[in-house]
Amino acid sequence: MNLEVPDVSVYSVKAHKEIVNSIDGVGGLGIGDGAPEIVTGSRDGTVKVWDPRQKDSPVANMEPGEGEAKRDCWTVAFGHAFNDQDRCVCAGYDNGDIKLFDLRNMSLRWETNIKNGVCHVEFDRKDINMNKLVATSLEGKFHVFDMRTQHPTKGFDSVSEKAHKSTIWQVRHLPQNRDIFMTAGGAGNLHLWK
Repeated sequence: MNLEVPDVSVYSVKAHKEIVNSIDGVGGLGIGDGAPEIVTGSRDGTVKVWDPRQKDSPVANMEPGEGEAKRDCWTVAFGHAFNDQDRCVCAGYDNGDIKLFDLRNMSLRWETNIKNGVCHVEFDRKDINMNKLVATSLEGKFHVFDMRTQHPTKGFDSVSEKAHKSTIWQVRHLPQNRDIFMTAGGAGNLHLWK
């Protein structure tokens, strides 16, 4: 949407077969290198990357393989957009799965399960080499993953904290200091973390 002319959409597409739960953007306007792109996650189990300059079809489509269970994708986030070639998308699902898709290689780079529905994921910054990823969950817990070093079998180091007595719906990093972030709980609580 162009906020100066809200009656006319700049880009519109029939993106998914079911409800779109999450959307994120990157590229252009100094928010990351590469093409301006939008990623969507849906109840239909798919994660799709869109380029507004290309009408009607996604530039990437991550969906369950044949015979795999279709899980509700609740959250998506771009990261690792520090040059024109690299970019990752992280997706969180209702069953606790977190999947990191490498868009340069069009492959699943990493996956884990946090044993509870993933409500929100966010990289500390989109436009740098991956550093930290925070994932929040239904039962008031959040997980911070160190994305700088990936062990071949154990994945990324992480710490978790039971932070709220209710669902943590959001996490947001402070742009001026990536070590500070805030979580927003379902009971109306905001917690500031360092």
